[in-house]
Amino acid sequence: MDDDTVHSTSRPLSGPPRWLDAQRIRAYAAFFLLVNIGFFSLRIWYGLVKPIPNVSPPGWDFAVFWSASWLALHGPAVNAFDTALIEPIALPLQNMLPTPFVTPWTYPPTFLLVMLPAALLPFALSYVAYVLVWIAFAFQACVRILPRLRDRSWWLPVVAFPAFWAAASAGQNAFLTFALIGFGLVCVDRRPWVAGILFGLLAIKPQLGLVIPIALLCGRNWRAVVSSVVTVGAFCALAGLLLGFATFARFAEALPAFNHFVIQYSDRWPRGISTAFGVARHFGVTAPTAYMLHAVVAALAVSAVVWLWTVRATFELRASALALATLLVPTYLMPYDLLLLGLPILWLVRDGGRNGWIRGDGVVLVSAWISPIVIYTPGEWAASAYVPVIVLALLLVVVRRYVAQRKVRVSKWAVMVAVAGHNGSR
Repeated sequence: MDDDTVHSTSRPLSGPPRWLDAQRIRAYAAFFLLVNIGFFSLRIWYGLVKPIPNVSPPGWDFAVFWSASWLALHGPAVNAFDTALIEPIALPLQNMLPTPFVTPWTYPPTFLLVMLPAALLPFALSYVAYVLVWIAFAFQACVRILPRLRDRSWWLPVVAFPAFWAAASAGQNAFLTFALIGFGLVCVDRRPWVAGILFGLLAIKPQLGLVIPIALLCGRNWRAVVSSVVTVGAFCALAGLLLGFATFARFAEALPAFNHFVIQYSDRWPRGISTAFGVARHFGVTAPTAYMLHAVVAALAVSAVVWLWTVRATFELRASALALATLLVPTYLMPYDLLLLGLPILWLVRDGGRNGWIRGDGVVLVSAWISPIVIYTPGEWAASAYVPVIVLALLLVVVRRYVAQRKVRVSKWAVMVAVAGHNGSR
């Protein structure tokens, strides 16, 4: 990919965004990269070197993963679901004092199986090793999505993406889920069995796999459906055999308790919850009404996926819609989960390079790219609660691009029919 990729005039819908040339993209990305490095350095300094209570060092969420691993390795694996056991291990690693915001393990046994070896290494080494492996996996997914890069400076916006640093700082599994969804979608048409396996491995974080079966069914990707179902079953069986099937019962008990906790504090959640439910609760809407509003947004997102996958829209638009709906359907998401925004951004950049741009696309794309910066804002601002508006706007961009591209195809077809009719009448 060179400087003209973002500004391709091949089959344009309209002219490219003039204000978003290659030089500006690199300059903006360099600025945000410095911001990300600065905040990451502050966490190292005030979380490790000169620790201030309640300023967490890098790996604060990975501390919960590592603690759950330690409990599973040194006793029954079900102990990982006991907050009273996990907090004494995790809080010192997080440099946190006890607060009403508990640090529970709310992941399924499948992810506990993935994390089981973590505590075999010291915490810091384990954090670095796991995150680097996950980043490498996600990087390979980006390589498969982007065209071949002739100019390596185009990787700067990828590395400077604020969600990249949010996930890396937390030590979250967002890189792993990003790679599974990204690789799965890349393989869905040509290697459906592989795609199904990758989608099935999302059993580590099932709320991110809710829309995928709907898309596969609408796209008539039967082999991917079968493969994903078999993978989920095998994955769960393996986790049950190695960790004990009682872990699934404890997981089922932990979910309602955590859901009650989220409802209780969702109106004052630090930095807000990045979902339509979180937006509604931030503005004081009661929980039942917030769930209803969230259901409306989720239904709109799923409807867009059903439509685009049923009519077989271009791959980039289908994949983008699915990734965005994945962020709009769950009721609970954090800023690090916004790493998934990178997938539709990459695919829409590729689609824009092939088909041209529509006025306003660039503004929404840049807003989506910047949006995870909310992780650096003060907690009382609840800035994350505004992100779903941008995600929904990006989904509207996808739908609008499909409508515009269909009009172009219909116009070309009409011209070809007219030309053929004219030639035939001679």
